[in-house]
Amino acid sequence: MPDITEFSQESLKARRKGLKRRRHQLFWQQLWRQTAMVGLTVGCLSLATSNRWQIQSVGQISLSGNRLMPDEEVHELMAIDYPQSLLKVRPLDLENNLIAAGPIANAIVRRRLLPPGLNVRIQERTPVAISLPNTDVAIKSLDDDPQSFSQLGLLDAQGYWMPYSSFTQLGSQEPKLQVQGMRPAYQKDWPTIYQMLQTNPVAIVRLDWRDPANLILHTELGTVHVGPYGPNFSKQLTALDRIRNLNAKMDIEEIAFIDLRNPDNPTLEILQATNTPDP
Repeated sequence: MPDITEFSQESLKARRKGLKRRRHQLFWQQLWRQTAMVGLTVGCLSLATSNRWQIQSVGQISLSGNRLMPDEEVHELMAIDYPQSLLKVRPLDLENNLIAAGPIANAIVRRRLLPPGLNVRIQERTPVAISLPNTDVAIKSLDDDPQSFSQLGLLDAQGYWMPYSSFTQLGSQEPKLQVQGMRPAYQKDWPTIYQMLQTNPVAIVRLDWRDPANLILHTELGTVHVGPYGPNFSKQLTALDRIRNLNAKMDIEEIAFIDLRNPDNPTLEILQATNTPDP
């Protein structure tokens, strides 16, 4: 009959050896992990401080999407302090800076590892009208309210106002349409108005909105009074289209203005002839 005591001692010895082996394995695994973490940390620090992974100048920034803004202006809006570690650059912050500080509707900034740098793509706000300030009414300065329209500016199709100096290379792309008396309260209506103006056959070159009670259109047919802007504006433009051959029937110079307050019954205000008394 086998000795149970001897069997138990051998079993215990085998277990002790197994546990000791496992402890050694765990020790070396933990040591390897710690060494790897230290190496990775040192590598990241070296990478962050290495000149190879720094943005030294604007030459490492690839810019696309800008048609009206020169590269130099976009670089200034990004406000990067050179040299700058590529890993310390925050693309989201740069995107927000571009949108907040310039006439930019959207911006995408991505890090580029090889060669080290940044890929920047922007979508400019396209100006569709020149915003003339309302000089008849005292308005806050731009320092108090950036949307005060107290200076010469530009409007995009959504009614976003920009200083005229936002674009230094407009040239022939300067908008032909002018708006005078634009105010923040009118911005919500501008997208609809602009879309209707674009599809109207009669050329409209200027909107005078200085008087909220009477929006005045300067057209190829002369001056048009439409009254306060409202839901009838579409019908008023349709009525204007119906009389677009007016210049073939009479001298436009004789018309003081076209009254479209009632689009169902357009009227013409004729200039009164000035009689010179005989000497």
